[in-house]
Amino acid sequence: MLVRIEHTTQYEYSQPLLTSTQYLRMTPLSGRTQAVETWNLSTPGASTFEWSDQYGNRCHTLTVNKPVSALKVKVSGLVRTRNTDGIVGLAPSELPTELYLRETMYTLCSPAICDFAEPFRKQAESNLIDALHAIMLKIADTVTYSPGDTHVHTTGAEALEQGSGVCQDHAHIFCAICRKLGIPARYVSGYLAADQEHEAHAASHAWAEAYVERLGWVSFDPTNRSSATEAHIRTAVGLDYSEASPIRGVRSGGGVETMHATVAFPGQAQMQSQSHSQ
Repeated sequence: MLVRIEHTTQYEYSQPLLTSTQYLRMTPLSGRTQAVETWNLSTPGASTFEWSDQYGNRCHTLTVNKPVSALKVKVSGLVRTRNTDGIVGLAPSELPTELYLRETMYTLCSPAICDFAEPFRKQAESNLIDALHAIMLKIADTVTYSPGDTHVHTTGAEALEQGSGVCQDHAHIFCAICRKLGIPARYVSGYLAADQEHEAHAASHAWAEAYVERLGWVSFDPTNRSSATEAHIRTAVGLDYSEASPIRGVRSGGGVETMHATVAFPGQAQMQSQSHSQ
C-alpha cells in the first residue's frame, strides 16, 4: 500500500521562546515492512542536525537560538508498506535482545503487572506466539481506550490499575508484561493510515514488538487487537515512549506553550488532530 503522510506540529508561545533543543524521531526507515520513497523534514526558523541513536532510529536535533513566538515542525512523504503478518524480523545491525528485558519508569513491574502476567507463563513456554496474542487481547479487554484519561507521563502500571488509557499505555503494559515473563519487548512509534474499529487516533500511533526465536521481532497492537498491518508505518523503536517519542526536548522561555498537531493521509480522506497546552 502506498501511503502519503503529512504530519504538522505547531507550537505557539505566550511569551518569546528564547532557546529550544528538541530531539525528533519522525523519519521512517526502509525495511521488511516498508519502503520509504520520499521523506522531507521542515522546521522554519530552526536548524536541524541528523544522527542515528543506539536503536538505529533516524533522529534530528532541532535547535532554536533566537527568540520566536511560534515553532513549526512538519514531515511529509511517501511510504510503500507491505503486509508481513506482523513479522518485522531483524535489522542488519541489532542490539542484544537481552537489552529489551530492562524495566523502565514507564514499564515498571508493579504487583498489578505481575498478577496480570503470571497466568500466561505456561502458555508462553509452550506456544509463545499464541501467548503473545492472548496477552494483547487481554490488555485490550482490560484497559479501555479512552483519550484524556492518561497523559504522556502515565506509566503502564498506572494505566492498568485505572483500567483505561491510550495506545501509548497499551504498548507500555504489553512491554512490561512480556519483560516480566522473560520475553524481550520494545515500544514502537509511528502512524496508522487506515480506519480501525478501536482506534480513535491522536497525532501518531504506538504499539509494541516482542522477540520470537526464528522469526525475530513480531508486532502487536493491543489498541487495535491485531498485529501491525500494511496500514502501520514505523518511525522509531525504544524501551519506552521516552526513547521513541516523535518530539522530546527542553526549552527556555516561551511562557505557556500551546501545541496543535495534525496528521493527514491525502487521498485517503482521513485527518487526525490533537491539541494541548502546558
